[in-house]
Amino acid sequence: WIEVTPDGLLQPTVRGERAMAESDDRRRLRILVLDHVEAENPSWLHLAPAGRRETLLHAPVGVRQILVEAGLAYGEDEETVAFWDGLAARARGSRDAFLSEIGRRGERLTVNHEAARTGQCPKWVALDSSAEGYDVLSRMSPTDSRRLTIEVKASERPLSSAVFHLTRNEWETALESLNHVFHLWVISAPIPMIAVLSVEQVSGHIPADSGNG
Repeated sequence: WIEVTPDGLLQPTVRGERAMAESDDRRRLRILVLDHVEAENPSWLHLAPAGRRETLLHAPVGVRQILVEAGLAYGEDEETVAFWDGLAARARGSRDAFLSEIGRRGERLTVNHEAARTGQCPKWVALDSSAEGYDVLSRMSPTDSRRLTIEVKASERPLSSAVFHLTRNEWETALESLNHVFHLWVISAPIPMIAVLSVEQVSGHIPADSGNG
């Protein structure tokens, strides 16, 4: 971000000037983090696909400090979500980046859907960790505060050809949860369509372990 001129003076590089042009310190730090990732491909980057929480827990102390000061340790605004998805995409590759974008759109739709349904803002679990086995933590109803775990799947295909895949962890989590539903979104339509399915409704489509399979 800084270079030495032929006269022996320090001056910002093009990337340095780009960061300095931002009026907000947090935005400057975010640009610097992305520049660092692009230039160095640091070893901690492989943590990003596991989610924000996992990255913050296991990244070097200095990295954690910068991420906190950049306002990236919390929040669910689009810019923050896009930052973490961008880090994860760099680690996973462009194919996963496309699928991740669709998945995040579905998760955000579910967050908004549950906020409207219950009157309470749900917790966007998948943003912080991909290890929990579900994406959103909500409640049963406006008057029933029991936990409702939600696995979200989204597709840009037409309804007639849309499919979704469950991991073993996602299915086992569904079976272990006291209250669990699946939100299936078709986002190719002008107005996204949702199907809310119970564990029982999905169970008939889950293969059973048999023999060595």
